[in-house]
Amino acid sequence: MIRFFVDPDQIADGEVTLNEDDAHHVRVVLQMSPGGRISVLDGSGTEWEATLLTVGKRSATAALKSSSQPQTEPHTRIVIAQALPKMAEKMEQVLQRGTEIGAHGFRAFSSTRSLTHLTGERQEKRLARWKSIIKTAAEQSHRALLPEAFAVDTFETILASASEYDLAILAYEDERDKSLKATLRSKPSPRSILLVVGPESGITPQEADDARTAGLISVSLGPRILRTETAAMAAAAQILYELEG
Repeated sequence: MIRFFVDPDQIADGEVTLNEDDAHHVRVVLQMSPGGRISVLDGSGTEWEATLLTVGKRSATAALKSSSQPQTEPHTRIVIAQALPKMAEKMEQVLQRGTEIGAHGFRAFSSTRSLTHLTGERQEKRLARWKSIIKTAAEQSHRALLPEAFAVDTFETILASASEYDLAILAYEDERDKSLKATLRSKPSPRSILLVVGPESGITPQEADDARTAGLISVSLGPRILRTETAAMAAAAQILYELEG
C-alpha cells in the first residue's frame, strides 16, 4: 500500500485528513478514488491501514482501520551533522539517502571552509524542501519514524551537543590512526551517535582539534577521499552494519 506520513493533528475521531500535496498525489498521480486503501503513519512509530472516504483537490479523508508497529527502525540512533555543501543538490542527496539508510535526524551547519550559509527566509524555504525530501524518502523506504532536520548556525553549536550522545565522531580525511570500524568496536554498543561530516574542502586542522577537545573522536573512512555527499552515507551504512548487521 502507498504510505503517507501525517502530523498527529491530522488524525481525529478515527479519521485522517490528508493535506493538499498528499491529496494531489492520491487523486492525480495514483488516480485513487473513495474505497481505495492507503497506509498512514503519525511519525511516532504507529502505522494504520486506512480506507479513502473522500478525494478532493485540496484534501482527502480516510477512515483508520487496524494499526501496527512496523519493525523497520534501527536500534542505533544516528544523527548526521552535515556541513552545508556548495550545491543544494548535494545536501538533498544526504537527506534522501541518509533517510533510506536509517538516519534518525540531520543537522546542517556552516564551518570555516563552507561556501554556503543559510539565514532568514532562505533558510526557512530550504528547511521546508528538506522536510519534503525526508518525508518522501521515509515513505518510500518504509520507515516507521520520520527523521527531523535542523539548520544549525555554526560548527561550535554542533560540538557543544556532543555530550548528548553515547558516541560522537568526526569523519576526518587527515586521520591516520583511528578507523571507524576500530572505533565502533572499542565502544560498548552505543545507542546514539553523532556523525559529523565537513564540507567539500574539508574540516580545518584547528576544527579537528576543537572537535577532539569537545569529546569527538576523529576517524578515517578509508584510504580514499570521499565526496562530502558520499561520506555520511558510507559512514552511516558502516555503522549500522557493524552494530546491527
